[in-house]
Amino acid sequence: MNNLQTPTNKLLDEYIDKFNGDERYYLADQAIINLFDAFPENKYLEHILLKISVINDLYSTNILGTFNMAKHIQQLDIDNGLNQGDPHLVNKISSGHGIVSKKNNKEINFYSFATKYCNWHNRDNYAIFDSFVKKVLMAYKRKDNFSAFVETDLKDFIKFKQVVLDFKQFYNLTEHSLKQIDKFLWIYGKEKFPANYGQK
Repeated sequence: MNNLQTPTNKLLDEYIDKFNGDERYYLADQAIINLFDAFPENKYLEHILLKISVINDLYSTNILGTFNMAKHIQQLDIDNGLNQGDPHLVNKISSGHGIVSKKNNKEINFYSFATKYCNWHNRDNYAIFDSFVKKVLMAYKRKDNFSAFVETDLKDFIKFKQVVLDFKQFYNLTEHSLKQIDKFLWIYGKEKFPANYGQK
């Protein structure tokens, strides 16, 4: 079971310190925070393009058509929804952009990217999904059954966010925000389930 430790506020602090102590991850986060603080709105294509490009580069989200994605986000008019933490925006951003896979000519679902894009605008209301987070949540479900869900639920943002909140409640992680829990899930997942390629 990968020797999973029971999550506690102390364990989270330990791993958040690891994240903050890693120059690459910490500075990447600071760069994105500064950028999104400078350009909080999604009205101008050049601002959206800049934000997508930085997330894409620092977190390897593999958006192949950044300009198409930028136009898609601009047309969605998401600023009010983002401020209110509207969970439906994740799905709206992840599909409908017309960027297709060369392999099967089907539109690619950029779910992980969409959770990141929303998160950086509103860090209190949007949890970030990626493969490490998924592996950790599934492992803890097998270990302690902290929440009733199946793996495919994690690709439905409303259900996914609830699973993260269940994780917080089950382990009594009262001292930590959604953003801090996300950092823990990611860096702990990276340590316990190392991948041979790519980053968050």
